[in-house]
Amino acid sequence: MARRRFLFLIWLLVLLSASPRCVGQTIKIRIINGNNGHPLSKQQVSVSLLYEKTEKAPAKYEALLHLETDTNGVAQFTLPDLAPAHLSAGAHLTSELWHCGCAAPLLVDTKDLIQNGIVAGREFSSRVTPVKAAPGEIIFVARPFTFFERLLYPLLKG
Repeated sequence: MARRRFLFLIWLLVLLSASPRCVGQTIKIRIINGNNGHPLSKQQVSVSLLYEKTEKAPAKYEALLHLETDTNGVAQFTLPDLAPAHLSAGAHLTSELWHCGCAAPLLVDTKDLIQNGIVAGREFSSRVTPVKAAPGEIIFVARPFTFFERLLYPLLKG
């Protein structure tokens, strides 16, 4: 009888450790200048919590969040207790003169985000400034247009 209880306790611990660890998880979104690693403050960030039809969504939650980065280039929010399997995040940079893969929303697997973190726009970072996201963090890397890109921008825009 004691052995059966012990085995039950072991299985219970295994099941609890395998459950999602995203309950009440704070997610950080950072926007940085890929040339020098400096944060971009006062940038607009939008996040959509994407619940599938098979997922149970909380009774009350904000499906679309509008955030702004602080002086450290960070915007953050807390996932609801019943976190979605996916979310979408994007940034709308105040200047038109930035290269960034953040204008189009980034579709993110919530579990992967919580475990590993995600970097978008790594191709815009310099080799001097390596970019690594912490677990629960999305980093958008942007870089300013070069002189020639700024000259050609009005032609491409119009």
